[in-house]
Amino acid sequence: MALSEWLRSIAQHYLDTARQEDCHKLIKILRDAYLDAVKDVTHFRQHAERLYYPHFRERLQRIIAEEQTHVQWLQEKILTLGGDLPTPAGPAKLGKNSWENLRMDLEEEKKDYDELLQGLQTAEHLDPAIAEELRRIRHEERKHREELRDLLQKSEPDVPPHPITRQPGVEKQKQAWLEQQKMEWLDERRTMWEADGKSIPWIEWLTQQEYAWTANELPNRELVWTLRLAEQDAQ
Repeated sequence: MALSEWLRSIAQHYLDTARQEDCHKLIKILRDAYLDAVKDVTHFRQHAERLYYPHFRERLQRIIAEEQTHVQWLQEKILTLGGDLPTPAGPAKLGKNSWENLRMDLEEEKKDYDELLQGLQTAEHLDPAIAEELRRIRHEERKHREELRDLLQKSEPDVPPHPITRQPGVEKQKQAWLEQQKMEWLDERRTMWEADGKSIPWIEWLTQQEYAWTANELPNRELVWTLRLAEQDAQ
């Protein structure tokens, strides 16, 4: 092997190694952000059901829907880069009332906003496109923090912690309604899949639909349910 070829091979080896290290750094940044986003969605969703006022639940549901888009983008980007998805933490921690839940949510958003800055600064040197998306997510996190602060200021620390107890069986009704919504949605999607000639195997198609339902459809249907309850309470 000529000296020039040997030098080129050495240089290419170091270049490939550097790219792999950069990719690992990006995946770690995205995995950390993914865990935070999943935790936020889980906590906010459980806390929303314990809010006393329907219009407060509606506002928190909107935040949940935006946080869910963060989860979806982060998941897709991690898998695209060849990473694997981390396992989220356990169930949400619940305070003694809805005011305390909102306070914990606000503290969590502050922490996520600060931690995302470090990842953003690293990503700017590795992948400008990813950095730009992380910057957008951080901007939305700041809006969520302001929204939660406003909700907290307008809440009373001693409001009843379990509003759903005023409507026995409402959670069971909600789950039955969501299940019916999912079945109708899947039927429509299956009709489209069959019309396209069943382009992918059934198991792969079903897996994609389960993800699409959880990531995109479920938050929207839950928001519709919350709005329906708010209308009933107002009557």
